Amino acid sequence: MRNVILGSTPSSHRLGLQAVFRRIRTPWFVCLVAFLVRVLALSLVQPWPLTPGPKFWNTGFEVVNIASSIATHRGFSSPFGIQSGPTAWIPPVYPYFLAAVYMLLGLRSNLAAMAILSTQALFSALTCIPLYAIAKRAFDEDCAIFAAWGWALFPYAVLLPELFVWETALSAFLLTLLCNLCLDLPRKSSRNCITVGALWGVAALTNTTLVSLMPVFLLAPHVRRPRQIRGMPIATVVLASIVVVSPWILRNLHAFGAFVPVRDNFGEELWQGNHEGGTGRINFGFGPGDNDAEREVYRRVGEISYVRQRRIEAINFICASPTRFLRQAFYRFRYWWFAEGETGPFFTCYRLLTLISLIGIILAWRSVSRGAAFTILAAICVYPLVYYLTNVYARYRYPIEPLMMVLAGFAVSRAFALRKKETDNF
Repeated sequence: MRNVILGSTPSSHRLGLQAVFRRIRTPWFVCLVAFLVRVLALSLVQPWPLTPGPKFWNTGFEVVNIASSIATHRGFSSPFGIQSGPTAWIPPVYPYFLAAVYMLLGLRSNLAAMAILSTQALFSALTCIPLYAIAKRAFDEDCAIFAAWGWALFPYAVLLPELFVWETALSAFLLTLLCNLCLDLPRKSSRNCITVGALWGVAALTNTTLVSLMPVFLLAPHVRRPRQIRGMPIATVVLASIVVVSPWILRNLHAFGAFVPVRDNFGEELWQGNHEGGTGRINFGFGPGDNDAEREVYRRVGEISYVRQRRIEAINFICASPTRFLRQAFYRFRYWWFAEGETGPFFTCYRLLTLISLIGIILAWRSVSRGAAFTILAAICVYPLVYYLTNVYARYRYPIEPLMMVLAGFAVSRAFALRKKETDNF
């Protein structure tokens, strides 16, 4: 009678808890919480209103300058703050997005900064949804829940998109989405395959390094069953991606009189990690972005000639000192996984994700016969190869970290399952 008077019963409490529990386990709810956490972080890590100085906007120096050129009707040009003509230093998607924000909300204004960082927070939060689907397909629902909530609340995943003006969060979302879409590519219709190919084209025009995983995502899910590999869906995806990218390549051909596949600064990245007196990774103060003398050389000789000369210098250094190149490549490998030499709690989180995902790799080895699990492992191994050879920075790893979080979620879910089993036996 007392429970009736109070309007509740033990069974209604159980039903209420079950409803809450079901909601917590839905990826869209996790995504919503992730976005709210990132917006809160945005209000804490950035000093609002922004000061007139260039500190915040310098976190994405080249992309911000190109966007400013577009917004002031000077075209896709001048990545280093001086009039230097057309550029292909940065892929076009994010500079054009920033330019649109500038034209709507003001050039480098506080409103523009808020819109840009909020959008980056949104892309980072949306990553929870394909991440959940990948983890569930590769392992099980418990892994998916832990992985999605890990990405939603892990401090490193939350804070990085709120610190830099860059395409990092969008790249992570696109890469995770494409991984999920490619897992069942043979069963997709031609129209869906065209959509996947178009997304690959957008990814290439956002972060060209993402294209290194196209062969992995198209082939790895079926490597254990090669008869399931169908040529027509793969060909459709590749052709659609070429169609999307081609207009930009034609623009580069017209602007430079040379074939430039999306971006042209590979020689600079190679030089940053491989030159006499270098440390093996980016050295601030040695490139045209932060060195007046180099910026003037870049302006005088033009972008194509400048990058070509840097590439030649880097190749000569590698050929003359192959042992040193290998040592520096090994250093870049260590930096990629453990941020060697960096200090602070931010990098503690960076290393923690490496360690937990490594445990997940060990535990997941028995599941590697599953196409999704093998795809995750292959992608994590393949993606950093170009950075081992060229240049490395902590932010560069963010696009692949959702897949690392899947493995970390698998490790945590197995630990909880083992704990529960021990408790039940006791």
